[in-house]
Amino acid sequence: MHTKTLFTASLLAVSTINAQSFLEVVQKTPELSLFSAIVASLNDTFTDLLKSVGPDDASRTILVPNDQAIQSFMVNNNIKSPADIPAEKVIPFLSYHVLLNNVSSAQFSSPGGAVVETKLQDEQYALLPNNSGQVVYGTQKATEEKKAAAIEIKSGVEGGAVQIVKQDVTFNQGLIHVVDGFLTLPTNCSKTIQHQGAERLVTYIKRLGLLNTLDSFPGATCFAPSDAAIERALPVLMNMTDAQLIDAIKFHTLLEAYYTPDLKDGQVIETSLAGASITVNIVDGDYYFNGVLAKTTNDIARNGVAYLLDGIMPTVFNGTITPSKSTTSARSTSTTPPTGTNTGVSGAKTTGAGTTTSAPTASGTPNAAAASMAGGSILIAGVLALLAVF
Repeated sequence: MHTKTLFTASLLAVSTINAQSFLEVVQKTPELSLFSAIVASLNDTFTDLLKSVGPDDASRTILVPNDQAIQSFMVNNNIKSPADIPAEKVIPFLSYHVLLNNVSSAQFSSPGGAVVETKLQDEQYALLPNNSGQVVYGTQKATEEKKAAAIEIKSGVEGGAVQIVKQDVTFNQGLIHVVDGFLTLPTNCSKTIQHQGAERLVTYIKRLGLLNTLDSFPGATCFAPSDAAIERALPVLMNMTDAQLIDAIKFHTLLEAYYTPDLKDGQVIETSLAGASITVNIVDGDYYFNGVLAKTTNDIARNGVAYLLDGIMPTVFNGTITPSKSTTSARSTSTTPPTGTNTGVSGAKTTGAGTTTSAPTASGTPNAAAASMAGGSILIAGVLALLAVF
């Protein structure tokens, strides 16, 4: 994971409620009355949580669910009063809403978004290197309901993303963003990709005895071909040995957590399959890995991050990417979008097998071995390429 980046107060465009504590600001904000009641019921527990972040002023950001979000949570969990929420249940949620850096709405809205470490360090929800806290991913995204671009915060996939509805409220130790829902505590990589639409892959992982390995490795990236992709490849997959399938799954796993702000067009990253790497291409905001489109990105998992793929990645990349569903022909060029911001997660991006390097973008000249696959389906070519390495 990347080195922590501290944002300075000079970058912030904020409303001013100077020198007031977090609790004072919350108590004076009408739409946060239920959150105020929850914090009050915990006595000093939440205050101590804020203090544990560190002594520096203006060094944290709190995502605070509004009354509507808390009412919905209480109804769904048959809770009559905020005081009835057990402390042991609410503390992990609250910890996940405390971001370790001061992150303004402008930083979340910057091209590429931002990945930010939180105070959630409970291993039930955060299994990352160096006991790092779990992360959230924030970006600006337009929705059908709200035509204007809203700031969306992604957490565990089962609850969906939340949106910031009131931003950049200051208190004496940082910033408050009011959100329209609770963040969702992340689950293991296998449950995350299954929820996103890769149930068939999880079936293979279980049958091959790889489930515990996948879910217990701290800080992994899981590339998961969708159920539809597996279905299309079944004629080939059914003839593969278990050893070949295991290596195919290794090829779709990275030994570091790579969120999209970490990725650059043309970047080459080594996989957990010895000697094998993948190439990243970024075109019109879409992410491709060895030419295969990522249908979802930055799916936060307990032990890393997941991407749902539209196909199976070929082990030999010929420089041609598979177009998205709205495109009628394959692309052979790529553009480099503005990079995002990855903050609050320590450690440089290296893997046990080596480091990431640069490579030609999708417009580069394909090598001779890959050129033989250029005219065929990249999905079938991908599976055949997996077979070819054994």
